[in-house]
Amino acid sequence: MALILGTTPTTPERSLTSEPGRVREPLSGRGSPNRRLGILAIIVSASAMGAAGLFSRMATPSGAVIGESLTLGRMLVGAIGTLAVLALAGRIRQLRRVRLSASVVLGGVFLGLSLATYISATVLTDLSRAVVLHYIGPVLATVLARVLLKERPGRLDVLSLGIGSIGMVLAAGLLVSGDAAAHPPEQQRLGTILGIASGLSYAVALLCYRYRSDMPADVRSFWNFLFGALGTGAMVAVTRPDLSGLTASNWAWAGTFFLVCGLLALGLLVVAGAHLRAAELSSLSYWEIVVAIGIGAVAFGEGISPLAAVGVVLIVVAMVPMLARRQPGRRPARCRPPGAADAIGAVDDGAATGSSGSTDSARPPGRPRPGPRSPRPHRR
Repeated sequence: MALILGTTPTTPERSLTSEPGRVREPLSGRGSPNRRLGILAIIVSASAMGAAGLFSRMATPSGAVIGESLTLGRMLVGAIGTLAVLALAGRIRQLRRVRLSASVVLGGVFLGLSLATYISATVLTDLSRAVVLHYIGPVLATVLARVLLKERPGRLDVLSLGIGSIGMVLAAGLLVSGDAAAHPPEQQRLGTILGIASGLSYAVALLCYRYRSDMPADVRSFWNFLFGALGTGAMVAVTRPDLSGLTASNWAWAGTFFLVCGLLALGLLVVAGAHLRAAELSSLSYWEIVVAIGIGAVAFGEGISPLAAVGVVLIVVAMVPMLARRQPGRRPARCRPPGAADAIGAVDDGAATGSSGSTDSARPPGRPRPGPRSPRPHRR
């Protein structure tokens, strides 16, 4: 698959109209990537994702592990919400017009698996450790994008990603819990394994988002939620978590979790993946670690060591170059009077069909109009 270095891989789609004389538009209706939109989307998404540990802990009864069920509800609510948005916007037909591909299906499935294992890890181990292990994914996704998609990160990208990774490592394991007996060694071990699994699955999902960026964000969000629900539903069918212990308070926290960390956070993650390169997405997504550490310290009394505090500062410093970078310059479009596009299309169609009446405007002034050609004599 031949791709341009440093750009988002796209797949050409058919035009919306094939009528002559009309300006054709791509199916997605999106031009070049918009970094400002992508940055805003990933900051809001990471902030909402950072609160996932709070919502999941409050929604989980004591001693239960229901990460798969919470993620299934998260995906189903996201799919229903996105479908409602498409219906209100009159864009339901786009679901049939846009073709599916393996990257769309795998992106949703691996995202569902990643979030299911991540939510379980937040219950079994420290919140900060679960988040940091989950964010092995963006680093691995950057490496895979360099190998598979030929995306070559610049020096600023490498510097920002390196500083953020160092900060992430300092935060991992150096944030001690306020209650040393809160997580037994067996739970810590299982939580660490699930955290690593969530990071690997997250890397595959982020890499899949780099393909098919021609697909509209709302359409891809729907398929992302739907296939994520299918993947998570398979986990629920195998593990069969016990939901009998959920109280009304647990269900209320779960419903908030579905809306904030599902429909909002994951929908904006798809938007960010379409407008940012893998290195940019990785550096800015570390903001979730800062949010999660702050929530763990405030809500659950998890103490922050000095080195962990340094790691948080490094993560914030790593985000500064990405936020300060300017939007790549675009060539200004020439101003045309109303109807100019139709006139140009008519000239092109006339030239293609051999019509002489539509090409008069292209003839230089003063040059006489050629007369009809005399027929050639028939040769025997």
